[in-house]
Amino acid sequence: MEYQLKGVLTMIIGFQTANYFARATNYQSSMETWGEAERKVIETFSLAEFDRICGDIQGAGFQDIELWMGHSFPKFMTPYFAEELQKIWKSHGLNVYSYSCSLGDPVRYPRWTRLCFETAKMLGIELITSGITKESAPVIYSLCNEYGMKVAVENHPEKHPDQIKAVIGDYGDLLGATVDTGWYGTQGFPAAEAIWQLKDYLLNVHLKDVSETGEHNPVALGTGIAGIADCVQVLKEIGYDQTVSIEQEAGQHNPTDDCAKALVWVKSLL
Repeated sequence: MEYQLKGVLTMIIGFQTANYFARATNYQSSMETWGEAERKVIETFSLAEFDRICGDIQGAGFQDIELWMGHSFPKFMTPYFAEELQKIWKSHGLNVYSYSCSLGDPVRYPRWTRLCFETAKMLGIELITSGITKESAPVIYSLCNEYGMKVAVENHPEKHPDQIKAVIGDYGDLLGATVDTGWYGTQGFPAAEAIWQLKDYLLNVHLKDVSETGEHNPVALGTGIAGIADCVQVLKEIGYDQTVSIEQEAGQHNPTDDCAKALVWVKSLL
């Protein structure tokens, strides 16, 4: 879904499908048991389930998604399966702008990282969102060149935007930043300030709210401490024209309605 900013360009606001990390547990999970819930998503995933997911997202008012690897696991991806996933999301009028995954450690375990790039390529996605290290950046950059992709480096443990800039280093033509506002809130750094400091590197933004500093407990946008309204204001001020993912990984309830309301709210702020 695109919104005009200052008569210049369009910002795409999408749904991060990792919001459904606890869907396969019937929302009997938590951030502390993420790994277990993710495994259940992968083990029980089917094309029929993906069709239901896309239907729910479209019904919530979204036209764009960031596809999480739990719904497109690299180990099991084939050209046929990738084609079927594309058919499903297109049948719901959806577009995918980013592949959200963990690129792992390409220095020590290069096969997994290459599988992620191969998966994104099969799915026709040109942007990967993942946390990476400074050590791995040269290898990631080489793979970006090989596969014709970009990687948006996402903050999780990083406490300051300068740490993301250090990872990107001299590779800024193919590496950029994804600001996760919730994780900056968790780390006690103003998310709006992080967006401002990374404005020249931004390839994607994860609009996420959290309940408190020091813990990573996602809540509905605007109800936590991440300063989402301030973040949107900064995006307006810098004329940001790329993608924004509404993110609320809910472990104990279906977040679809919350995300639908967040979409309307963010649109009103714009």
